[in-house]
Amino acid sequence: MKKLTGNGLWESSRMMLFEHKDAIISKQEHKQIQKRPVLDEQQTERIAEKLSQAYRSKQQVQVLVFGDYGSSRMRGMISRIDPQLQRIRLGNTWISLSDILDVSGENERFASETD
Repeated sequence: MKKLTGNGLWESSRMMLFEHKDAIISKQEHKQIQKRPVLDEQQTERIAEKLSQAYRSKQQVQVLVFGDYGSSRMRGMISRIDPQLQRIRLGNTWISLSDILDVSGENERFASETD
């Protein structure tokens, strides 16, 4: 085997096994997974009240939804609330109440947003 002149590696050491590549990718993905924030009782009650009020008055809401790789925002009208399974239906999507981090009305900002 001959030594490469530029980086000092042997030609044969430039090869990577599939298992090694998969392990590197898996480690990178696990680093990016976010931990679920813990909401206090007051925040949870405020979210429940806003959802209930929007459902009764048929107002459009914007919901901040927790995700493993980052939170997302969803907007729509709440068409159903399922208290047994602890979820709401926003448009055509069911969202678990435990995944909701914040709720705002049509023209409001999230409480977590600051100027």
